[in-house]
Amino acid sequence: MDFSYENQGANTYLVYEIKEGDSIDTLSLGMLTNNSIPGLTRALFTQMDEKRYIKYNVSSKVSMQQFFGGVVNRKRLLGVFSGITEGFLSAEDYMIDTSSIVLDPEYIFADVTTCAAALICLPIANAEGTEPDLGAFFKSVVVNAQTDPTEDSDHVAKILNFLNSSSVFSLPGFKKLLDDLRNEPSAPTVTVEVKKIPNGQPSVGAPAVPPVQKTAPVHVPPAQPIITPAVPPAVPQPPQQQTQESPKEEMSLLHLLTHYSKENKALYDQQKAAQKGKPKQAASKPSKPAKTERPANQSAKSQSFAVPGVEQRGSAPSFAIPGQSAPVVQPVIQTPPQPKPQIPVTPVVQQPAAVQPVQIPVQPPVQTIPMVQTGEKMDFGNTTILNGGGRIGETTVLNNASQQSRRIAPYLIRSRNHEEIAVNKPQFRIGKERSYVDYFIGDNPAISRSHATIITRENTYFIVDTNSTNHTYVDGKMIQPNTEVPIQQGTKIRLGNEDFEFKLR
Repeated sequence: MDFSYENQGANTYLVYEIKEGDSIDTLSLGMLTNNSIPGLTRALFTQMDEKRYIKYNVSSKVSMQQFFGGVVNRKRLLGVFSGITEGFLSAEDYMIDTSSIVLDPEYIFADVTTCAAALICLPIANAEGTEPDLGAFFKSVVVNAQTDPTEDSDHVAKILNFLNSSSVFSLPGFKKLLDDLRNEPSAPTVTVEVKKIPNGQPSVGAPAVPPVQKTAPVHVPPAQPIITPAVPPAVPQPPQQQTQESPKEEMSLLHLLTHYSKENKALYDQQKAAQKGKPKQAASKPSKPAKTERPANQSAKSQSFAVPGVEQRGSAPSFAIPGQSAPVVQPVIQTPPQPKPQIPVTPVVQQPAAVQPVQIPVQPPVQTIPMVQTGEKMDFGNTTILNGGGRIGETTVLNNASQQSRRIAPYLIRSRNHEEIAVNKPQFRIGKERSYVDYFIGDNPAISRSHATIITRENTYFIVDTNSTNHTYVDGKMIQPNTEVPIQQGTKIRLGNEDFEFKLR
């Protein structure tokens, strides 16, 4: 079909220029221009000089080929099929020849919001006079459509069953089937109950058990006992000999010699006199020191002297070391064993410590460096040969396949907010119909529901205006609807009054 598109203000028209040899069906043309027929697009007949045109208003609609370009859900499929069926039945009611209906997905237009389809009827006498095969057309669409995997495909099975059940296609029967499918509720989503068993493996298909509402345990801290600092009792220490002994204590000659003073000498004389039973006057000669009793298991050599900084192991007579101060030698005094004091144990209340997760750093794998064999010469100044061949010292030449393996990522930059929009689909749709487009623009009323589509084909890129109301501009020039216009790095794109820039990286 020799159709073209034309923009007139906010409207987009599909235009057919009547040729000299075309025979116009005036009855059908009058019905199309004077009536709003369900399922058929209204026509407009115009003439300029000697040229005559039939125009169809397809503003804000997309072709069925574009509408079914991606995933086709239940609503889209049933809506388009119902519109096509209604168009053929309405044509019979208005006495329009159904052979003049253009049954081509490129010229069947759908509303992206309601999914209703409208046909193009060209009132030109068909030389062949053959009726279109609707059954084969519907079957071809269903087989080639990419149905939504998240939905129940029961409607697809019923349509195919109807189309294959009889060799003669019944248009009223098919219309009834579509109405029933559209009126019946969608199949409920199948849910699988998963029950966990003790070993941690889920059991699929187990009967559903209502969940038990578990209340979080209220943590009541235990009563803290009043802890007073425990003061350990004084541990009796063995009495230390002081410089001046009490008169009741016995003073040995060794102590007198090491700590000689007048008081110690007088005390020593008093003790000696007391032992003999009579007072003793100061003698001219010192008497021999009395023998000190020692334990039975202590040898005669147990009397020792203290040397500063040296642990006492044996026993030896005490004497003064020249150049050092006289060491203080403690006499060996046998004391009865004292019982060990009982130290009260104070209860220590331990608070549960918060368990902190331990993060084990993952060490990168250690690359094993091959050992250099004896006699092997290493050269550290040459470029590495990637393919393992060639002579050492030459730079590897990358082929075109390696350079082309880098994937090119197209994206758009929205001038209003500098947003980067990744063009990540072969047909990337832009508009304000959220259920249909890939990039939704909801903050600009000048954008159509389906405004434009960016097409990616073998690293080449095109933009197509999908019959938008405010049109699409490429580098400042308005493009024709449904026409692929090539775009490249840095191309300026305007959708209505919204500016974008096409980029590659």
